[in-house]
Amino acid sequence: MSDSAQRALDTLIDDFHAQERIRVWSLVITIFGDAINPRGGELWLGSLQELMDRIRIEPSAVRAAMSRLTADGWLTRIKHGRKSYYRLADAGLAEFADATRAIYAPRRHTWSGKWSIIVLNGRAGDEREARRRELRAAGFGALAPNILLRPESLEDTDTLSKGPDEIVFQSNLDKQSDATKLIKHGWMLSDLEGLSAELVSKFSMLYEALRESGPLDPVSAMAARSLVIHDFRRLALRVPHLPAELLPESWTGDEARALVASVYRVLAGPSEQWLDGCLDSHDARIPAPEFSIARRFEL
Repeated sequence: MSDSAQRALDTLIDDFHAQERIRVWSLVITIFGDAINPRGGELWLGSLQELMDRIRIEPSAVRAAMSRLTADGWLTRIKHGRKSYYRLADAGLAEFADATRAIYAPRRHTWSGKWSIIVLNGRAGDEREARRRELRAAGFGALAPNILLRPESLEDTDTLSKGPDEIVFQSNLDKQSDATKLIKHGWMLSDLEGLSAELVSKFSMLYEALRESGPLDPVSAMAARSLVIHDFRRLALRVPHLPAELLPESWTGDEARALVASVYRVLAGPSEQWLDGCLDSHDARIPAPEFSIARRFEL
């Protein structure tokens, strides 16, 4: 590994540890959703700890995270002899399935001109907040605590689920209305400009180092890939695939997405080499993914 690539990776790791609260459990979900689930879903705890060692996360923190995730129904533990293997449970699969489209899918280009609007009647407290998170993951922005909306694309094929006591309807804006102002308010884009710029700065350093010095060694590439997707997930889930014509000209989220895709393609090969050596609960190599990881942001 070159000094420049190592320094760039160490910066990512430093930034992870500099967070006010280090959520190891959340990083574990990212790793399983991004890398393990496409390859059969199972991973030996020893392999996970090897990766976490590269990110400077202590075994005690990993064990605590795995215990919490298992107790909360996010992971399923499989015990073979003295070895423990894990896979995403239904809750974990659902969590990352919601994130997959927002993180990896190309932007939708054709806005239909219509808006879907949901009024959350009859919901309050934690129940309403859970429904808001669900709708946010499905691409909705919030005009008010109980009013969410989404611009509909001609390419959309998903059906909109309606909860009890909710009001759902479609509408068009008056021709004099400014849709970009609605987007700025509903998705709080101004609050995300700083995050987008931060990611561009951080990932540019890594990308340039990789271009100059070549790929990282396999476990380091897997560590970098995990941290890049973990960081980018925060942005992607808050601004999921809005049609380009509705975004302000100054929006830097597209630059961040394009840069993440470029970094991911460079890291895909060596990180998959590390995964090729991991075992499942049958002491067999975990299977290869059914699609090209390097082309993931294009599919």
